[in-house]
Amino acid sequence: MYKKLNVKKVVIAVLIGVLLIISIIVFVISRIGAKKIEEENKKIIAESMSESTTTVFKDTANTISIEVDKKYNFVQAQNNEYLIKISSTEDSDIYISRLEGIEDKDLSSVARADKLAYLEDYNSYSNLSDLKELNVNGNQAFTYSFHYLDENLKKAFYIQVVLLKVNDKIYVFDVDFPLDELNFYTNLLTDTLASFKVL
Repeated sequence: MYKKLNVKKVVIAVLIGVLLIISIIVFVISRIGAKKIEEENKKIIAESMSESTTTVFKDTANTISIEVDKKYNFVQAQNNEYLIKISSTEDSDIYISRLEGIEDKDLSSVARADKLAYLEDYNSYSNLSDLKELNVNGNQAFTYSFHYLDENLKKAFYIQVVLLKVNDKIYVFDVDFPLDELNFYTNLLTDTLASFKVL
């Protein structure tokens, strides 16, 4: 009877010991697995943070650059008329040019003349805004906008033009996109201007 009791105690002690060892092994394995998962998550987060959400566009001479959110699907278009011309499959465009030979003129009068000359290119337009002064990264700028109907595409467009004076040069930004996508493109011009750099 005494021996049976000792054997039971030994068996129970061994079982408790085995359970304890198994518990420790399971705990260690789960900690190693959790650590690996945590490291993978950190790696994924770091990779996603390092992936740029914008695309940088430069002119061919590398004198200026802009950054545009990738969600707009812009690609650089070949042209000889503009410093930068980018277009998207959604019929939106950004054109950037530089006005030459008028550096000493008052920017507001240049913007007024540009507005009148630009409107002559359109048979009809609507919602023409007044000329408005802006401050873009500490530089003076003027803007105006209007709507027009593209007869080929049978679609109404919104156009906004900004004349920006940086040092002694005047840059013209012309942004147009479908009028029915106004909410989607709300920040396009503001973000483009904020990212504009003279290199």
